[in-house]
Amino acid sequence: MRISHMCGVTVGLLFCALAGAADPLAGAAPDMEWHKGHGTARGDHVHYGAQTRDGGYIMTGQTAEDGEASDMLVVKTDADGREEWQKVIGASGEHDYGTIVVETTDGFVVAGSRTMGGRQERALVRFAVNGDIVWENTYPAPGSGSLRGIDTTGDGGIVATGYVGSEERGYLFISDDGEGSLLKTDADGALVWERTLPAPHGMRVEETPGGFAIGANVWVEEADRHHQQVCLILTDDDGNVLSTQTYGGDDNDQVFDFAVTSDGGYVFGGHTRSYGVVNWDFLLLKVGADGEEQWHRAYGQPRGYDARYIHDESYGLKETPDGGFVVIGGTGDEYRYSAAGHPFGPSDLWLAYLVRTDANGDVLWQGLYGDLDGNNAGEYIALTRDGGYVVFTDSDTAGSMGEENFGLMKIAPDAKPAERR
Repeated sequence: MRISHMCGVTVGLLFCALAGAADPLAGAAPDMEWHKGHGTARGDHVHYGAQTRDGGYIMTGQTAEDGEASDMLVVKTDADGREEWQKVIGASGEHDYGTIVVETTDGFVVAGSRTMGGRQERALVRFAVNGDIVWENTYPAPGSGSLRGIDTTGDGGIVATGYVGSEERGYLFISDDGEGSLLKTDADGALVWERTLPAPHGMRVEETPGGFAIGANVWVEEADRHHQQVCLILTDDDGNVLSTQTYGGDDNDQVFDFAVTSDGGYVFGGHTRSYGVVNWDFLLLKVGADGEEQWHRAYGQPRGYDARYIHDESYGLKETPDGGFVVIGGTGDEYRYSAAGHPFGPSDLWLAYLVRTDANGDVLWQGLYGDLDGNNAGEYIALTRDGGYVVFTDSDTAGSMGEENFGLMKIAPDAKPAERR
């Protein structure tokens, strides 16, 4: 994808608006308003975040211990990104982390993993508004397990998806050797039922009329090729599988975020090596209410470096009020290759890459956000009440925050047509 560039400087940090050359109506990306960091500065990595009812922000992920161990980290800020509280939960030398957080009527529930008795278990932790732990539950199963997706249900309970039965420990982007898991609890985290899924890892779950919709990853065999595709699993109210459908191209397609859309369909976000992509590009794939794919789009190469070496990795999406989408991730390289020449730094500098689309997945604008003094890959995104966005970044920017913090980046609302540069 060829792109032209319009760059500027704001609040001491750089942003770059990228307009698709094939689309003369593509507008400039909105400015970054501020970028702040919180955590322990011990290898913090954020996995998920959201704006809270009080206008602040809640985020969760992990901190690093010596070796491969980690602790669960939860941080709450006010509306201006100032820390209100943070909690570190975990046992020394063990694998503990948060993957997703939802707000409830009287606090928050974090899903992830806790190691108990030497075994990594699926876990839910309930926090009061002030950060006090109300309860913590784990859900034992054979092998290592974790939760990745969570939703509150109409009856006041909690539904969560993830995996069990893996031989691998620690945070896994995708569990390939596990068995997909779906469980339902009451409001106090007591298990009501649990089911296995026809996929090795459930990523996201949402309650739907009469059941639940799960976005997952699966391996498929096609024309002597063993590769990954994304999968839609629909269940009834008791978690019994009603249908499964896979989507994707002829190479690896990975889902990391998933949502039920306002038209009754479904949208998958992640990254892909299919559809003529050279390395990894963002993937946005839309499915109708009937389960049929409506369209797919790939986005990548915002700085124009050699596509063979650039990873454009997306981990979050949100539907916008106009029926379009925003997709967030990181762009950079992980090879010995290193190129320079773009105003936004060399290829091995990771930046937050944000794509805004219409309802058909066509690009309205693209933006690069970050600081040339450190890496700032986008890990998740949420819509804000003012019509803008908040991006949760994996940051190690010196000066503006502690090294390896949870990054919290506020992006202004979309510019109106008359205001576009």
